Amino acid sequence: MVLRVLGSPRLTNDLDYFFVPYKSKKDIVAEIVTCLRFLEGAALDYSLNSKCLRVALTVDQTTIQVEAKVAMEVETTTASTRLFSSQFDLPPRIIHVVDTNNALANKMAAWNERRLVRDIYDIWFLLQMSASPDTATLERRLRKPSYSRLVKKEDYFRGRTCSEFYDFLRGWVAALSEKQIVDELSDYLPPEETSGLVLLFRAALARLL
Repeated sequence: MVLRVLGSPRLTNDLDYFFVPYKSKKDIVAEIVTCLRFLEGAALDYSLNSKCLRVALTVDQTTIQVEAKVAMEVETTTASTRLFSSQFDLPPRIIHVVDTNNALANKMAAWNERRLVRDIYDIWFLLQMSASPDTATLERRLRKPSYSRLVKKEDYFRGRTCSEFYDFLRGWVAALSEKQIVDELSDYLPPEETSGLVLLFRAALARLL
């Protein structure tokens, strides 16, 4: 969603929020559920797991997913919703979003754990915004990855440093085909946005040191 605010055309699977400062996800459940129930005609279902509070919200036969996490502190920056809200004739707002360097590091770690092309797109977009991955965050996530069942053990990243990881990431993207990009991103981007992306991905990743 932050990428949409910053001008990206990519659609999203869900809405992610951080609530600060909270120690436990249990502390936010009642307020979030109460707030969402104020939406007219909305039906919701929610659950807590080890990572977040997840809410499935259905309005007029359309379902969206809201994921809420907690932290005692999160490094943030401010952004304007102008580019996004103007599409819907809504007034712009100044909002807090996760610091882009930190977001980039976490997105890289997320790609390592699940190997989705849409994560590569997000990495590329943030690099275009002149973000530089926070190395401390990235190395911490790389030390204790939580791999998806879709990632085979022989494909796990075995290194420990950011430099090793960048080489690993570049190797994966070097083998990526334009057809794979179109197939995986067709639900998230219009066709004119996917053409030539593989070359842009490789060029952006080549600049990582």
